[in-house]
Amino acid sequence: MKVSVSEPKSYIRILDIEIPKEDVENEYGKKLVKYKHDVSLPGFRPGKTPLALIKTRFGKSIYSQSVEDLVERSFEDACKQHSIFPISKGKLSNLKADEGAPVSFTIEFEIDPPVEIRGYKNLGIGADLKKIKDGDVEKAVEDLKERNAELKDVSRPAKKGDSVAIEYLKVVIDGVERKDFSNPKYPIELGGGEIKDFDKGLIGHSSGEVVDIDIRFPRDFSTKDLAGKDASFSIKINAVKEKLIPELTGEFLKKLGDFASAEALAEAVRKDLEQQEKERAKNEAYNKAIEKLVDKNTFEVPEARIQGYLDHMAEEVMRYQRPGDTPPTREELDQKYRDTAVRGIKRYKIIDYVATQEKIKATQEEVDRQIQALAAAYKQPFEQLKQTMRANGTTNRIRSDIREQKTLDFLIGEYTPEKTEPLEKVDG
Repeated sequence: MKVSVSEPKSYIRILDIEIPKEDVENEYGKKLVKYKHDVSLPGFRPGKTPLALIKTRFGKSIYSQSVEDLVERSFEDACKQHSIFPISKGKLSNLKADEGAPVSFTIEFEIDPPVEIRGYKNLGIGADLKKIKDGDVEKAVEDLKERNAELKDVSRPAKKGDSVAIEYLKVVIDGVERKDFSNPKYPIELGGGEIKDFDKGLIGHSSGEVVDIDIRFPRDFSTKDLAGKDASFSIKINAVKEKLIPELTGEFLKKLGDFASAEALAEAVRKDLEQQEKERAKNEAYNKAIEKLVDKNTFEVPEARIQGYLDHMAEEVMRYQRPGDTPPTREELDQKYRDTAVRGIKRYKIIDYVATQEKIKATQEEVDRQIQALAAAYKQPFEQLKQTMRANGTTNRIRSDIREQKTLDFLIGEYTPEKTEPLEKVDG
């Protein structure tokens, strides 16, 4: 078999392959013999049909199948011979397959191009943490109290900050009555919605009243088919509820986490805010480091990888679509997510290259700690969960996540690989 390889782009390979006449005839002959044993024709016992008759009746189709099998097999062999790993289906062209002659063809496909990332050491990028102030802690505690507030029915008119339970009696959008508006499942808070005029129309009214409200939806309204349109609502108020913010009593502190005092709660909140700030600052530094390396290192992303990402996004969009929503076209997905796909793929390639060069891997202890935490969270025996996660491949995903995290920390100067990192064990 003759093979020549050309590289019109870093991620494209073209193979020109010629299969010797002898190999073609040998494959054709084997298939003829197989058909002779398998085919039964009238007047002949099974397996006794003359080969010449088999060739006359079925020769063309058998020869075509022989060529098809040889093309597939020779392509696989050529890739192995030249250490090429396709990531896309090959495009076949220039097929010449006359009987009694060699078979030749051209096949074009994509690969992951070789990538070399330079200048990744000492990037001078670190996590820029903002100090958590007393005011930040106080606000977080107030937010915590707000989230644990109770709603109590009141007989007075509604005011800003109250919540109201409503039902739509009639809804008209741009002069057309709509029957598809569902009543809110939960009370809505006045003053916190997207449409200020809607909330204002309910303020000052009590439970049992029917209120007529005219509004215009904002042009940037979250529901696109309503954005910028005029609407009239006839609404019945079923309840007005006042928000009762809890005090930091011993009972409430116990409910939040068995805190001994308000000071203990504040200290726990401070630590949580500091952890959140650390994660925010590190993620910001990670992004800056990757962006800097993308700018420093130019490499192409295979179209097959981009299309694979778009396939994934199409599945995600369909999963969260509401009934009646029109699914986006492939062109719309491409326009919206192509840049994100390219950035994400380049990010992965950079992290993988650096991790490989620096021999950054997850240790068994690191993996076990994460599984131990999951076992505690789900109240399952550690060994049982570990075996389950090995069987379904979750353990390898944990290893991959740890490897990525350590590599990103290395890029921003928060991790130094050990000189003799343990060998990565692959669970299957």
